Amino acid sequence: MTGLSVPRAALGPPGPQLGAGGQAKVYLVPGFSLPDVDGPVVFKHYRTGHRPPGGLSALVLRRLKMDQRARTRLDARTAWPVRTVEEGDEVCGVLMPLIPGDFFRTRSLPSGEEDRSLCEWQHLFVDPARSKRFGMPTPNLRTRVLLCRDFASALHLLHTNGFVVGDINAKNAVFRLNARPSVMLVDCDAIRVKGSAAVVAQLNAPDWDPPERSLSQTTDLYKLGLLILRTLCPGNGASLYRNPVRVRAVLDARGLDLLTRALGTKPHLRPTAQEWGHYLDEVLGTGVQAPRAPSAPDPVITSTSGWARDPVTKRWVQLGPDATR
Repeated sequence: MTGLSVPRAALGPPGPQLGAGGQAKVYLVPGFSLPDVDGPVVFKHYRTGHRPPGGLSALVLRRLKMDQRARTRLDARTAWPVRTVEEGDEVCGVLMPLIPGDFFRTRSLPSGEEDRSLCEWQHLFVDPARSKRFGMPTPNLRTRVLLCRDFASALHLLHTNGFVVGDINAKNAVFRLNARPSVMLVDCDAIRVKGSAAVVAQLNAPDWDPPERSLSQTTDLYKLGLLILRTLCPGNGASLYRNPVRVRAVLDARGLDLLTRALGTKPHLRPTAQEWGHYLDEVLGTGVQAPRAPSAPDPVITSTSGWARDPVTKRWVQLGPDATR
């Protein structure tokens, strides 16, 4: 055992499996604790062929070297790797804090069974009327601005500490709607230290690809723009939106300018996460208005790239260069 790692045998018998994906399975570790982690930890066990080549220790070390205030903020906003787990001479997984229960939701299925799942950010893109029918969260506009503000704060914390998130998407962040709505970033073992290779390959989720091919802090800022746009303008096809003019119904001219620069092709002009935070603070201080109803319904966007069904004629029409995506 080192200060950065623990042997798998030291974890004791694994608890229940909490989740599984293509790269790993996640288990609760009920009989193990760490002095620098407030609460239970989970063991993310990489599948054969998906064990990281190295670099996890750098993420663990960066956290341990932070001052107490910065580390507390990091732990509140991310499910960060706190130790590597070794089996033999190889890293087989990582320990992370257990995601708090209020980031989950429980709803009754038509079968009568209860379903408990994470409040993934993708739920915020769904039309609120549809969300309500399916028992999903339906935050109002002010709460959506609060969540965007908290996400910007989390990203600013990571950027100022020299990290590149890379794969920002609607499933790598979760939210809670308690007294102070907030966000937590998950799958943080894919984050990398600026100037180094990622532990797990940093990818672009579908419909989150930036103009540049190499992922960096500036592509993080592009994806932050997409997240803000899609969160503040939920509805049919919102997960595909890229046109900043959509926020004119909910933000002022300055907000439109920030989003236009964020989604532009000139990385050096993109507003930082801190700039977004200051602006959203001002919006929250002055109050936000309910969105104006559009004069006509927007075309229904589908996954058929470049085409949409007109809501009046019901015919498929080809979108031009100024399409609403």
